Amino acid sequence: MNISYKDIGKRIQEKRKSLNITQEKLSEIIDVSPSYISEIERGTSICSLAVLVNIAEALDLNLDTLVTGINEKNIDSSFSEILQDIPKKNQKLYIDVCKNIAKSFK
Repeated sequence: MNISYKDIGKRIQEKRKSLNITQEKLSEIIDVSPSYISEIERGTSICSLAVLVNIAEALDLNLDTLVTGINEKNIDSSFSEILQDIPKKNQKLYIDVCKNIAKSFK
């Protein structure tokens, strides 16, 4: 398996921003420097598994999804994570939109 640290960084940055968490705040939560978070997000620094686990926990991300992106093995948890980020009042609409898109691919 080829692991793309740039893609991992991009997923971290997207989730962090969707939660309105700054790099500084994330660095405080997981006890690393803000510049290290920046390097991880740019994919210029390869962090340890422990740091990845801490980031995943801080951002409420599935570790498999964080590392490999959305794939057949983690599609259910990925869908759940996306759904959690949507306000309750809009979740049914999101599901209906997904169903309609899925129908168009048949």
